[in-house]
Amino acid sequence: MMPNDANVARMLENYRDIIGSFVTGEISADAFEADFLARFKRDPNQVVGDEFDVLDGLFADVDDYVSDPVLRKRTGGLSGEELRARARDVYVRLFEHRS
Repeated sequence: MMPNDANVARMLENYRDIIGSFVTGEISADAFEADFLARFKRDPNQVVGDEFDVLDGLFADVDDYVSDPVLRKRTGGLSGEELRARARDVYVRLFEHRS
């Protein structure tokens, strides 16, 4: 990370619990969608950089999530399991590969 290590760490800490809870199945895709979107939109600690880009990509994935299978088929959105897989990748990139 760059000289703003503390700022990036503060930003990431806001997401560790929610992404982790979703990845492990503790919360549903619907609950994750609502909480993640609210956190991301109101996050005062966002720091431009690689880590933010990863979170922003997950924001787009969450926005593509469609819980209704009929609507999802029509719109081409993501299922809960597809969203969980993408969140798992983000969790690994942001939290498991950090020193």
